[in-house]
Amino acid sequence: MQGRSLDYAPLLLGCNWREFFSCLHAIRALYECAMAEKKPLTAIPRPEDVLAQLEKAPLAPLYLFHGEEPYLIEQAVARVRRRVGKETAVRTFSIGEDSLDRVLDAWGVPSLFAAATLVVLKRADRLKAGDRERLAREAELRDVTQPLVVCAQGRVDVTQKFFDRCAKEGFVAEFRPPFANQVPAWAQRFARERKVTLTEEAATLLADLIGADLFALVNEIDKLVAFVAPKTDIDGEAVVACVGSLPTSTVFDLADALGQRDQQKALALLRQVLVDERDALPVLQALVGHFRRLWRVKELVASGAPELQIERATGLRGMRLRALLGQSRLFSPVDLRRVFHRAAELDLTFKSSRVSPAALLDALILSVCARPAP
Repeated sequence: MQGRSLDYAPLLLGCNWREFFSCLHAIRALYECAMAEKKPLTAIPRPEDVLAQLEKAPLAPLYLFHGEEPYLIEQAVARVRRRVGKETAVRTFSIGEDSLDRVLDAWGVPSLFAAATLVVLKRADRLKAGDRERLAREAELRDVTQPLVVCAQGRVDVTQKFFDRCAKEGFVAEFRPPFANQVPAWAQRFARERKVTLTEEAATLLADLIGADLFALVNEIDKLVAFVAPKTDIDGEAVVACVGSLPTSTVFDLADALGQRDQQKALALLRQVLVDERDALPVLQALVGHFRRLWRVKELVASGAPELQIERATGLRGMRLRALLGQSRLFSPVDLRRVFHRAAELDLTFKSSRVSPAALLDALILSVCARPAP
């Protein structure tokens, strides 16, 4: 049994299989690099630390922002713009749409209408070797007070020409999407920036519904701020009423039906939820999130924690907490491990099989709702 625990480890850790193996590969790459160079392992900087550093560090002649998280890259560009000055004129170019000659003509050229000019070059991952060499040569001739900000989609090799110059003489940062279990903290951070309070339950619901897309998360927080105005408190009910393309109230009804092991009700609700089979993965993520909270409640009850402590630890209150307390009594730890094991299998099958997602979710419901033999 212990040997198979990795089958559902990603879901217990709050991430999917792709994120789980990406993390393992990253750790292995860091270890091999450290062993080759005989240097100690260093942690990847947190994005919030990188953004804070951009606010304080001296202005650099070159900036390279790359990775799979476009929202954080845009935030980094905004920090550089503020450092250059409020009256800065920003000129944005994109490789594949604009010629490199246009970029070089604008880089370092003062504006007639602004105190400074900031040139932003996007899709630098499309740069050819010759273009990178040309940029490296031009960098030697440019005014350091007129920096070039280079943005690339995906991870770039910082040992390549020009990118290596950015690393040696400028500021380089890689921005990765947050893991699923980090998304609630991002939701609460965005809420604080907008002077509103987001409960832990609401943050978890947002994470389950939206995933690790920070642009989408920010947009939903903005919608919620307008939805609850003039109030400044956002709870789970507001999220259910306002957020998402899925029929969220039905998704949570489905999760509750599964938590109650009500097979007939769960199968009927699945038909209402899964109008479009492309929504199968978000539905699975919402169900996994529900059972993750249920398991947390069960652990706290087993430890003898009073209800007030459970409220504080989970962010759940009132009817939502009472519902999970009741459901937690219907599942043993073995039952819950089995749920996560089946969900992990389903996550892989969605991405590798042509079997109908509705049929697969039906099978999951039958498995979860089955009562153990006496």
